[in-house]
This record gives sequence, structure tokens and C-alpha cells, in this order.
Amino acid sequence: MEGVLLLPFTLWYHDLVKLFTKLFNPKGFVMKPEAILQQKNKMLHHLSCLPRKIVQLHGHENVTEFVIHELCHEQCFNLEKAAYFVDNPDFDCLKGVVGYWRAQAYDPGADIWQNPDTFTVHMQSSPFNQKVRGMVRASIRAHGGSDQDIVNAVATDLEIKDPGYSCWNMKNDNHGIFVYEKSGCQGLCSDEDIANGLSLLSLCPVF
Repeated sequence: MEGVLLLPFTLWYHDLVKLFTKLFNPKGFVMKPEAILQQKNKMLHHLSCLPRKIVQLHGHENVTEFVIHELCHEQCFNLEKAAYFVDNPDFDCLKGVVGYWRAQAYDPGADIWQNPDTFTVHMQSSPFNQKVRGMVRASIRAHGGSDQDIVNAVATDLEIKDPGYSCWNMKNDNHGIFVYEKSGCQGLCSDEDIANGLSLLSLCPVF
């Protein structure tokens, strides 16, 4: 009788492993449940340290670049490409703020918070970041457009594949929108995780 009861559970467990493999490891690499939990804990630890680091950079106008870089890091959301925009209907302006592309990222093993000037110079020389920052157009929301319209417009220009996005209202009637492309090798962050992480941008000036 005990063996009969265990059989459905065994089948369910194997189905669950297959599901994780399909969602998180399209190349066929199987992550064990404990490895998934460990990666999730690393992400949460990464996020919990950010508020203190942000405070340490008080006075730097480009703190947003530091935060976006950390959120996209392999130890956090593990994103391949991402771009942060602010839409202000009152000023009829949609402006790119920060762009991240892993191919042009700062040394992943270096501590950007201990070398803020070096990191700032790096971001100034990043073609993708500068392309995002140079994107200025009329506010889409002011003319009746939706967040999806914004995503479609910028994702095409930035060659972001299968874009996901998160949006939120900010002070001074600004509307933030974060467009991103997942790397495909780790799908451990939920939409809620990303939204919670992006809330840290409220601590940063828009420069």
C-alpha cells in the first residue's frame, strides 16, 4: 500500500523537475531544487544590501546607473539587456535614463560601489547606455498611448528580444518603465521580485 501511495508522488516530482528544466534551462541543464533555492537566496541578499549602498553614494547624480547595473547582475535578476525610461506627460517627454547590456557591462567581479568614478567613466563610454540616454521623444502616455506602446517602440530600437516590462508611478507625475530581456539561462525572478527591486529607483535622482 505504501508503494502505491509513493508512486503518484514520484511521478509528480519528475513532472516538476521537467517543468523547471523547460522554464529555467532551455538548453537542457537541470538545476536541482536546492540549487534553485540557493540562487533565490543570493538574489534576495543582493537586493537587501542595495539600500545601504545607495545611501553611501549620496551626492552622486548617476546613482540610478549603479542600481540598474546591480539589478541586472547575475547574482540578482540575471538580465541580458535592460533599459529604464521616464515618461512625463506634463512635459510631453519620454526620456531614456539608463541602459544595460551584459556584453558591455562593467567587470562583474569588481565592486562598483568602491570604485564609483571608474564605473561612471565606464558607463559614459558604453554605446548601449549612451544610445538609451540619447532616446528622447514625445510622451506616449500624454497622447493616449499605453505602457505596451512604449515597450514596443523602445524594444524595437534597442533590439530587445521577447521584452518584459515593469512600470510604476513616480513623484512629479513621472511614470517609470523598465524594459528588459531575460538571459534565458535563469528564470528565477518573478514579476513581483523585479517590481520590488525597481522600487529602489525611487531613492535615486533622475539625471
